[in-house]
Amino acid sequence: MTAEPRDVAVAYFDAWRNKRFDDLRMLLSDGTFSYSGPLAEIDNADECRDTLARLGGVMTGLVVERSFVSDADVVTFFTVHTSVAPPNKVANWLHVEDGRITSIRAVYDAREMASI
Repeated sequence: MTAEPRDVAVAYFDAWRNKRFDDLRMLLSDGTFSYSGPLAEIDNADECRDTLARLGGVMTGLVVERSFVSDADVVTFFTVHTSVAPPNKVANWLHVEDGRITSIRAVYDAREMASI
């Protein structure tokens, strides 16, 4: 794959927003992959896909507010809406290599999301 990091990030959020988790999984690296956030540390793409799919079960919306690209990194600020918690602001840092996401770092207030 040779997709630009910005294009990969757009496709990632589009797949997540539209609950197309198999499409989302295809954007995650089969090799080295990691996710780090307030509620989880994940070291494989399949587990990340499954975790986002569980959130998708209660997610009612995802609004991307702004993205910034620097070389292979894309930082996106977005709000996730769910049926079980107030809207939550998230800062998300994707690292992309060879058209696939190799790491995701997320920062958000986990207090309301801990039950999901």
